[in-house]
Amino acid sequence: MRSFFAKFKIFGIVLLVLSVIIIYLFYNALQPVKLLPVYSPAMVNSELVAEEIQHVRKYHTIADFSLTNQNGEIITQEDYKGKIYIADFFFTTCPTICPIMTKNMVDLQRALGKDSDVMLLSHSVTPEIDSVTQLKKYAIEKGVNDRNWNLVTGDKKQIY
Repeated sequence: MRSFFAKFKIFGIVLLVLSVIIIYLFYNALQPVKLLPVYSPAMVNSELVAEEIQHVRKYHTIADFSLTNQNGEIITQEDYKGKIYIADFFFTTCPTICPIMTKNMVDLQRALGKDSDVMLLSHSVTPEIDSVTQLKKYAIEKGVNDRNWNLVTGDKKQIY
């Protein structure tokens, strides 16, 4: 019996290795891909979404916009065309979550370095308070690099 197995020892080892590889490949192929959740306007508090898009459930896109940044320049979707951009919403007088979010955006800005393919965009949700001057002051305090990060204000409907 031993002589029989001795003859096929290499074949058995190759078969075992091949089986392990196939099982590994099947296991990885059957793992679900983890995707980021996509929130449509219908899934968000209706007070925060314009009436005309509250019903949208799929394929929501960001509408064209024209807002003013901390330097008084007009920023539109064209400034971000072909770029990846990270957007957030804040206000300069916010004492709670906004400073934490801004610190995280500063960390992102540092991590991105001089990568020109990724930009940051922070929308003020209180445009009546956050003037260009106020945004500029805030940008200087927080270390905003305006080469790749715009703090914008403007028409509340466009922001929201």
